Amino acid sequence: MRGTVVLNGRAVTYELTRKRVKNINLRVRSDGTVGVSAAGTVPVSFIEELLRQRADFILRALDHYRDLERRAPKDPDYGEGETVYLLGAPCRIRLRTGAPARVTRADAVLTLTLPDPADPAARKKAVEEYLRALCLEVTTALCQTFRPQMAALGIPFPEIRVRSMTSRWGTCKPSAGRVTFARQLAEAPLACVEYVVWHELVHFLHPDHSPAFYADLARILPDWKTRRQVLNSYSYREI
Repeated sequence: MRGTVVLNGRAVTYELTRKRVKNINLRVRSDGTVGVSAAGTVPVSFIEELLRQRADFILRALDHYRDLERRAPKDPDYGEGETVYLLGAPCRIRLRTGAPARVTRADAVLTLTLPDPADPAARKKAVEEYLRALCLEVTTALCQTFRPQMAALGIPFPEIRVRSMTSRWGTCKPSAGRVTFARQLAEAPLACVEYVVWHELVHFLHPDHSPAFYADLARILPDWKTRRQVLNSYSYREI
């Protein structure tokens, strides 16, 4: 069932699910909805009083997710004159007609040469393939640079993959010896890319985000928090 409760002067809609649970469970979801689960014997009035008691937490969470949605990058069109970021540097899109399809960069201009530059799907495919290749090139080069330090720590040189991700900058699968980076990472400043690479590499030592994980990350990259803040300041992705 759905209900509405006023929290600090704001009307908030919540979704109540009846379950066989001992406690009342409250969750503010990333889509901006509030979910509550409680046993069938718990009165709605009791649940809403609990929501009022947790008003500050609920409203902060709702504002946080609303802000993330506002800052989330919109699906780009890659049209003439549009800006795309390459390792943090803005580049202006220039369209040219020609074959085969290719993407070239000169200074602050990214030229898309396509048989039909008016086709938005073709533009998107060309740029995303370019970003994927750039991300793979940069993350591989960084791992090569970090290789002596990795060896000293007992971190193996990983298989590196790149794919599009919408909620994470990277993942690590130690059992497979593999790290995967978001191709969107190619848009971020290099210092931020370095942070993500080390973040995933340290997972070979600690598969979780335990205090030991962050202690080792801080020894390797003392300013990792600053780099993460910069990385997430313009994006909804989290790591």
